[in-house]
Amino acid sequence: MGETAEQDWRPSVRQTARRAALAAQAELRAHRQTRDKRLAALATDVLVALGERDAAVLKHELRAGAALRQLLDGEHVTVAEAAQWCGASLTPREIARLRRLGDRQQIPGRGTATGQAADGGADGSSSTGAPAP
Repeated sequence: MGETAEQDWRPSVRQTARRAALAAQAELRAHRQTRDKRLAALATDVLVALGERDAAVLKHELRAGAALRQLLDGEHVTVAEAAQWCGASLTPREIARLRRLGDRQQIPGRGTATGQAADGGADGSSSTGAPAP
C-alpha cells in the first residue's frame, strides 16, 4: 500500500512542477512579446524619422541644385565664381553634385526645378541682389 500512495503522489508533484514551469514560460513569452512590440515600434520610429530626414535633405538639395543651375547657366557664372559667391562651405565638387542632382530632377518634370529658381527661389532671394564677392 505504501507503494501505491507513493505512485499517486509522484504524478501530482510532476503535474504541479509542469504547470509551474509552463506558467513561468508563458510569463517569459508574454514579457518577450511585449518587449518585441516596444522594440518594433521604436525601430519603426527610427526608420520613419530617417526617411523624413532623407526626404527633407533631398528637397533642399534639389532647391539648391536648381538655384545653382540658374546661377551657372542662367547667369553664366563659372563654378569657381559660384563657389566664391556661395562661400567656402560650398566646394566646386559639391556644386557639381548639386547641379547634377538638379539636372536629374529637371528632366522628368521638364523644367520643374528651373521654374523654382526662376521665380526667385523658395526663400524669395535672387542672384541680382547678392553682395559682390
